[in-house]
Amino acid sequence: MLALSDVIYFGSLLVCITLGGYYKKIENINTKRNYGTGLGVLITCMLCGPSMAHSVLMVWGNIIIIKCCNKLYIHHLSIAYTWLYLIYMTYNIDFTYYVMWVHQAIALRLVGLAFEITLAEKTRRQPPTAKGAQASKAIKLSKEPEVNSDVASKGSNHRLNDLPLMTDPTAIDIISYAYYFIGLHKGPYYRWKTFNEHFKTPFGVLGDCRIITEHKLKKALVCSLLYLILRFKFPTQVYYENDFYFKHGTDYRYLYNIPQMLAYVLQYQVVILLCTSVYTEAGFGVYPTKTQPLPGHGPSARYSLLQLATVKEQVALEQEYNFAMLRSFENEKLLIGPRMRDTLRCWDMSTRYWFWAHTYKGISKANKEVRSALSFLAWTVWCGPTLQQLIISSTLWVHLHLENEYDDLYDTHVLLKIPWDIGFSIMRLFCLAYLTPCLILRDSTVILRYYNSIYWVYHVVLFFLILGAVVVHKERFMSRHATVVV
Repeated sequence: MLALSDVIYFGSLLVCITLGGYYKKIENINTKRNYGTGLGVLITCMLCGPSMAHSVLMVWGNIIIIKCCNKLYIHHLSIAYTWLYLIYMTYNIDFTYYVMWVHQAIALRLVGLAFEITLAEKTRRQPPTAKGAQASKAIKLSKEPEVNSDVASKGSNHRLNDLPLMTDPTAIDIISYAYYFIGLHKGPYYRWKTFNEHFKTPFGVLGDCRIITEHKLKKALVCSLLYLILRFKFPTQVYYENDFYFKHGTDYRYLYNIPQMLAYVLQYQVVILLCTSVYTEAGFGVYPTKTQPLPGHGPSARYSLLQLATVKEQVALEQEYNFAMLRSFENEKLLIGPRMRDTLRCWDMSTRYWFWAHTYKGISKANKEVRSALSFLAWTVWCGPTLQQLIISSTLWVHLHLENEYDDLYDTHVLLKIPWDIGFSIMRLFCLAYLTPCLILRDSTVILRYYNSIYWVYHVVLFFLILGAVVVHKERFMSRHATVVV
């Protein structure tokens, strides 16, 4: 049964898709911005109701931080204030997923803007020679193994679009960016630079927006039908029933997670397809293919071509365009990627980019494990530090680093690559199925009951894998020490 909140959420998405065509035809920049902001505020009121007040406090708190505090530190103050507010909402307000999604989208935009302003201020204060050194450092950092695969492979081009902000945004600009209707429902995330440049470029009317939107809506319809079939045959209500624990064995309870995992993926795909349909129909996120747009980041190469196409109509008409910036999934790697890092890099890619750029890369002085842990911690708080999210984050962090450990301990890339890839893939699916109840159930009591009923089997496996890695490390250390002594 669809709840009223479901009807409002998906109804408002369809309305935004419909209005996107009218939005794209508006030529006056101020009218266009006011139209998008007003529609976003209306959507927030519809979805959040009285909780709308919390988004207002979140936005105005960040406005005060950005406009009144030292620009070198506003990113720290912004993330502290916004993330604490998200924690407060998680534990003190009864809300639906849709309300939280809106506040999470606003939080990413506001904190991301603070990071962009801080980076611009640091760049302004540096002498020319230091700026060149910082660019080289950014290239090196962009190749860290924990980032999105696309970002890592093309990171050397990032400096082309990391130019300082020419002017600081006003309070009205910040409100407009925070509440803009494009991406407000769930994402994908886009930077302030992307938002600001959207009003100056003619690309929205040059791409095949309507064709892409229709393609996305067809895919969303197919995914919706599959999702409804799975939900009908395998309802989540079963987890709350006593018969599930008394009449079925441990293997049945564990395997029941597999159709639930498929249903969750399909549901997420439907939401993102509809959200990105708002982008495509409004002509937002379309860029020349030669600029190699990246999810969340925007153009990453040939920035001079981007500027030239903005001011010269003939150059713009000669370009081929795509919506690569809106790409949220790499379904091929999600299905056949053998490692857990493949799954994480290819899932909700723009959000992944945000946490890489502003948490993982931002603390470059720490070692890889600490940076990864702090990035997972920031993601946990952003999602809501519930028992379910803590289980997900801690388990994934351990799983990722165990993969890296066994990569170092054994030959997993040459002669034995295929057997190891099969083993890693099995463990990845084992882990994802195990964590599925944390993704679909909100009652912590039910979560504990479920995992107690299957004896926390995957965590037991992880414990023995950790012991195995420690033993192998110790044996190899002793062997090397004995060789040196001899």
